[in-house]
Amino acid sequence: MKSIYLLISLLIFVCPAQASSDRAVGDFALIDHQGVFHQLSNYSDHQAVVLYSYGSECDVSSGAVDKLSFLRDKYEGRDIAFLMIDAIPEETRAGVAESLSQHRNDIPVLMDTSQLVSYSLSVDRTGEALVIDPKRMQLLYRGAIDSRAVAAIKNSNDSISRNYLDEVLSAVTLNGPEVLDVQWEGGQSIPFAEIATDTPVAYASEVVPILEQRCVSCHRDGGVAPWSMNSHQMVSGWSEMMRETLLTLRMPPGQIDDAYLDKFTDVHAISDSEKRTLVRWIDSGAAMDGQDDPLTELEAQSSGWALGEPDLIVEFPRQEIPATGVLDYKFVPVEIGLDRDRWVRAYAFDIGDTSVLHHVVAYTQDAKQQKQNRSGGGSRTNFGGYAPGRDYVEFDENTGVLLEEDMRFMVQFHYTTVGRPVEDVTRIGLYFQDEAPEFPLSRTAVMNGEFVIPPGDSDFDVIARATIEKDSYLYNIAPHMHYRGKRVKYWAEYPDGSREDLLSIPNFQHNWQMVYRLKQPKLLPAGTVIVSEGAFDNSLKNPLNPDPSQEVRWGDQVWDEMFIAWMRVSEIN
Repeated sequence: MKSIYLLISLLIFVCPAQASSDRAVGDFALIDHQGVFHQLSNYSDHQAVVLYSYGSECDVSSGAVDKLSFLRDKYEGRDIAFLMIDAIPEETRAGVAESLSQHRNDIPVLMDTSQLVSYSLSVDRTGEALVIDPKRMQLLYRGAIDSRAVAAIKNSNDSISRNYLDEVLSAVTLNGPEVLDVQWEGGQSIPFAEIATDTPVAYASEVVPILEQRCVSCHRDGGVAPWSMNSHQMVSGWSEMMRETLLTLRMPPGQIDDAYLDKFTDVHAISDSEKRTLVRWIDSGAAMDGQDDPLTELEAQSSGWALGEPDLIVEFPRQEIPATGVLDYKFVPVEIGLDRDRWVRAYAFDIGDTSVLHHVVAYTQDAKQQKQNRSGGGSRTNFGGYAPGRDYVEFDENTGVLLEEDMRFMVQFHYTTVGRPVEDVTRIGLYFQDEAPEFPLSRTAVMNGEFVIPPGDSDFDVIARATIEKDSYLYNIAPHMHYRGKRVKYWAEYPDGSREDLLSIPNFQHNWQMVYRLKQPKLLPAGTVIVSEGAFDNSLKNPLNPDPSQEVRWGDQVWDEMFIAWMRVSEIN
């Protein structure tokens, strides 16, 4: 009888899903404990997503791991995704991996280091299970995983065992009766000290400095972003979209895995504390304090050049792009006009019309190469290029690229039509240094052009390897894929058999083809193998996919694919 009364008392806290005032769930994205990107909306081809609040030091949630693994196996093949989420501030990936090693488990644990996702879902304790319909972005169930978990926190012997989560999933997959929420009060409390506070966020002194440091360089008049952060009115008007891009990791652009941030300079990143500040400000109404708006007082960039006025500007010939059609790559010779050999310390592009120019690559041709009449631009050496998100490159101190007096550029243009005729005039700006550098730079690449991506494949793996023939320093990596590019990572396999991870981009975005520059050059002994491992999404889930019904191979056009990373290296003599 006691167990029956316990069950009745539990059901007092139960409410039908339809009766809840708000069952909507916002989209979000997080990186898991193994560095893999997950976005809720990417599971829209599933019937449900199970999200379980985990803490490696919590006995309740740790004790449920084996049961979750059992349920995951039970519902395998029935379009149910299982994820865990960890929002405990002290938790680390390594700690989570160690705690899971004691279980038969390969369920990803999403590391909610900013705590914003857990807070937005009102998940304030470990051990709570959420079941979400990712098509409708609706919460189907929240609460205890089973009645024994509830009984344990109430110090009760529950002889009537109910497996709430299993019942919910059975209802989802078999179109059974709706299962009611079961209030959860156990597990470990998750502290939300920096989010759940009544202290107002000051626009002028807290928000604007973050925008200035992280956003305004692109979100400015004439910048690459589609709108300018030039006033409070503009920012507050776009604030809800800002919130969405932060929670789905769409902004800042070209983000690398946070575990690699300390290795690189000039990368786009935003700290967890900064995210919390912006989201708190937006959620509280995005108000402006005081009479003055600091955003209106920020100095506009003095010229179109990201690095200031170049030492030499080379204007490429005007190109006329028709309204429609598929355009092949175009190669155009351009004289540089040097009066002597020069060492380049940086270059930048001033793009005429970004709506049609997919990329431009400036190759060099010395006198010998210019005499070799070959198709496709002839014999040439890669100097540098522009792609979305990569409009300038600075080389490291004591390095540089040599431009010889007799060289010219052979410029490769790749245009796409936009439904109207367009004229494009693009320029390259060169920044020189007077002395020859200690470490002259050259370019090499790791690439694979032999893949065939099947139609509809959402996670097609590709791997590439390149051997470094001579002792060299590695300075930067510039990955390149097209619309179906999904993720990519790089590591070095050294001659002594050891391995070192170099870079990971868990959520590759075609619109941001970045150059990732190491803070310190990496010594690569002769015989080192650089390995690149990535994946393509050729499914309907990829919003950029031109045609998921098509088999895809290497090709020049954006509806084809490439898998390549350019690397700047300097051989050690």
